[in-house]
Amino acid sequence: MRKLMMKIKDLWNKLSLKYDKQWKQKINQAVIFIAKYTGISWLTKKYQKLNHTKRHAITGIMFVLPWIIGLYFFGLRPLLRSMRMSFADTAQYIINSQATAVEFVVRGWTTRHFTELFQNQPGHVTTIINVFLDIALIVPLVMVFALLLALMLNQPLKGKGIFRVIFFIPVILLSGNMLSYFNQYNLLSVPAIQDGTIAAGINAYLPRQFTTLITGAFTRIILILWLSGVQTLIFLAGLQKNDKAIYEAAAIDGASLWDSFWKITLPGLHNLMIINIIYTTVIYANLSNNPLIGLINQTLVDVRFGRAYSSMLAWVLFGLQLLIIGIYTLMIKLSNRRYQ
Repeated sequence: MRKLMMKIKDLWNKLSLKYDKQWKQKINQAVIFIAKYTGISWLTKKYQKLNHTKRHAITGIMFVLPWIIGLYFFGLRPLLRSMRMSFADTAQYIINSQATAVEFVVRGWTTRHFTELFQNQPGHVTTIINVFLDIALIVPLVMVFALLLALMLNQPLKGKGIFRVIFFIPVILLSGNMLSYFNQYNLLSVPAIQDGTIAAGINAYLPRQFTTLITGAFTRIILILWLSGVQTLIFLAGLQKNDKAIYEAAAIDGASLWDSFWKITLPGLHNLMIINIIYTTVIYANLSNNPLIGLINQTLVDVRFGRAYSSMLAWVLFGLQLLIIGIYTLMIKLSNRRYQ
């Protein structure tokens, strides 16, 4: 085995030497020729003359560009079609007798589906409100839990890589079928919640409103654990970028760990918080156990409502996500002013 490794190493060295002597210069000349006559060299010179802010903005656009291209070619048409159906009078399949084929036809413009929702479907409105409150509760809980995990994993512990993998495994396993199975057999809750033990203990010390809030959080504690993997890694990446010299200077000035957390660590994570808020809201709102998604699927095949009404509900869900993201982002922006 050792002789085989030595032969492979010698062969690799010979190939590397041959490349340096014969091919490296030719490849460099070919790259320079292509860059010169395709305009890449000109663009590179222009880019290098820009200031740091503009170069940083262009870099960000280049990272987002693949997503924009994918949205334009694969997502924009279904998006516009769904919006059109939500304002359509009828959107259904019909049989074209002349072409002897089934066609999907969207006709008319109306807002009666929104009127129908808020005037004649109180059960649907209740579902929307409950989903909004549920998402608004889960997002900050996931954020707090992910931040606590990131702070713990950022400590000098042995086997940190193993713990990171463990916390990320639920993200891989969070499929629709498994989540439905867990939800069906009440595996996403704590047994003490089901028999009322925790609620009885909290009622003895706190008002009923707090009891409902706390028990609602404990009811989804397993789901919160499952949803915190990506957010934990994002927060951890932000914590590892913090300059230790700043903490040392703060300690010399007499700042405690608590002061350093609120005045150094947390302000440095504000931008990452916004990213995690967007990610958590979108992921949680589109889980298969979301009652509003179940309502969308139900009305889709119900002849009393149809595809137009179902599309309208989908856009309501999208609006809820934008509203929650906007509220929490605004809260972070306002809290960030005190550190500027």
